Amino acid sequence: MVSSMHFGAAWRILRSVLLALTLAGCGGAVWAAAGTIQVLIGTARITQHTGQQRPALRGDELYEGDTVSTAANSNVQIRMIDDAIIWVRPGSQFKIERYRSDRHGAAKNEASLNLLSGTMRQVTGAIGKASPGDYKLSTPNATIGIRGTEFDATFATALIAAQLNTPPGTYNRVYVGSTVLEGPSGRVELNKDEAGFMGMLPGDQPQVLPRIPAFMIGKPAAAERVDATPTKPRSLQISVRFGEGDEDKMSSTSSRDTNTEQRLRAVEGERATLVLAQGPAPRQPPRSGAKPATQSVVDLVTKINGNNALVQFMAQNQSVGSAGVQASQLATSLNVPLGVWTEVSGRGPWDGTGNSTLSSNSARPDTSRVYLKVDDLSR
Repeated sequence: MVSSMHFGAAWRILRSVLLALTLAGCGGAVWAAAGTIQVLIGTARITQHTGQQRPALRGDELYEGDTVSTAANSNVQIRMIDDAIIWVRPGSQFKIERYRSDRHGAAKNEASLNLLSGTMRQVTGAIGKASPGDYKLSTPNATIGIRGTEFDATFATALIAAQLNTPPGTYNRVYVGSTVLEGPSGRVELNKDEAGFMGMLPGDQPQVLPRIPAFMIGKPAAAERVDATPTKPRSLQISVRFGEGDEDKMSSTSSRDTNTEQRLRAVEGERATLVLAQGPAPRQPPRSGAKPATQSVVDLVTKINGNNALVQFMAQNQSVGSAGVQASQLATSLNVPLGVWTEVSGRGPWDGTGNSTLSSNSARPDTSRVYLKVDDLSR
């Protein structure tokens, strides 16, 4: 079997090169990471400027045009290229419009961020400290300028405002330093331990609130602090086996038949690559003159929840056959008990719904069933 670790590294490098070449042809756009997801609690999604979406993962790089959307009870911590720290809080949408640093080859410092809905917290980095005039956070009805600071910002949509029992609009609280809250009709400066509000009604002006709103009181949870240490991810072994389901045979991990069982070492929550052979669908003889498919590449992420493992197949499946190279986006999730062979025939990227199905390299006819097992090697 092809080394999954080496193949995964090569695939990530190739993908980065292809993305860079794509944007290089788009009016000279800069293609450089603006930040990296350091902590992910719960689930979140990344929407690229092209509209393509993918699950957010710890270690993912974020680029200009990317939008991070968090689910309920979920938090994302992002470290920007200038060492600014941003938390995207539950039920929020945060977009990186532009983020460039002269320390990383840009002509000048530029930071333009957009809080589309929900709440974020930020500790500014080198750009905010050295070039505060080049930093801007926008919401749908206001902008926030900074003076080297630590602050919260909330854009309360009508739905969020109803949940918080507060008027809709932009809220800004300052912990350290100062900010400028600006709307179409004016601006106010907010200092340490002050909060401001910009409403949505015609004629509303930004104002300093007499007291900090109740929903903005309280220190961030430990998981959201700069000094938070993420829980050490677990080491996993993911095994895929093809066969007819002999219970005695399936319970043994040591009796690997040649090319009928494939294993992958992975780190919980991190993307890994599984390389599988691909052949004609079971009981369907290959067409005369057709080129046999060679292999399929499946990117996956595994998370542990109690005694179960959630395996998400969410990258591209590439195959080579008579029609040439083909690729399709996979978005399959399988929930299986830890340490137990579980039949997943027809439920994964090997569902066999097309003209071909993933199988082992073996030509034996007993590969119509697929079994999956996840072992926690950290236990």
